[in-house]
Amino acid sequence: MASSVLLAGTTAALAHGEAEPGPHGGEIRMPGAFHTEVVAASGALRVYLLDMQFENPQTAESSVEVTVRQQGETHRVECTAAERAFRCPLPDGVSLNAGALEVSAVRGGGQSWDAEYSLPLAFSGG
Repeated sequence: MASSVLLAGTTAALAHGEAEPGPHGGEIRMPGAFHTEVVAASGALRVYLLDMQFENPQTAESSVEVTVRQQGETHRVECTAAERAFRCPLPDGVSLNAGALEVSAVRGGGQSWDAEYSLPLAFSGG
């Protein structure tokens, strides 16, 4: 029974593209009726809010909050909207080598849940 639940969860994750890099080379999660794609970019993160087809990045009427948890500490990362993604510079002393990211996002005014990413990210971005 437990293996059936595990398999079903894995299949659901794979069905939403989490096993492959996103269109910008980053790691994908599905926190609601859209996808988040996180890309590591020299001392910062780029967060894309994509539609259900992994397209049409949107920042209008959208927001992103990122929290990094590592070595027993929690660091809030400030994110600002750019043309197609949110840019989130990492605070001094915070790396992407270990720990976890929590991305809380709203796309186009819609609802969302938090997306969890293990560090290091599986895909480095492109």
